[in-house]
Amino acid sequence: MKIDSQKPPESQGPARSAQNIQKNAGMEPKAAEVKKPSTGDTVQLSEQSKQLADIKSAVNQLPEIRDARVQEIKKSVDAGTYTVDPQKVAANILKEI
Repeated sequence: MKIDSQKPPESQGPARSAQNIQKNAGMEPKAAEVKKPSTGDTVQLSEQSKQLADIKSAVNQLPEIRDARVQEIKKSVDAGTYTVDPQKVAANILKEI
């Protein structure tokens, strides 16, 4: 008999594993003896990551354009009461550079 260590015991000819012997003898292996194959990698998310996902979902549901704010600015421009603070504009431009 030749034993190939690259093959699992079930495929090595006449040699039989304990589970094969039990099956042939009409006995079922005990639950502790049965090894189930791995179903793959698992991921566990922290509570913080779940909260971040909920927040991201809520933000994605917000409208891209705030219509109420746009209408407010339009009214101010039409009425001639809209003013721009040049210092504030300049400061924001410098932040972007």
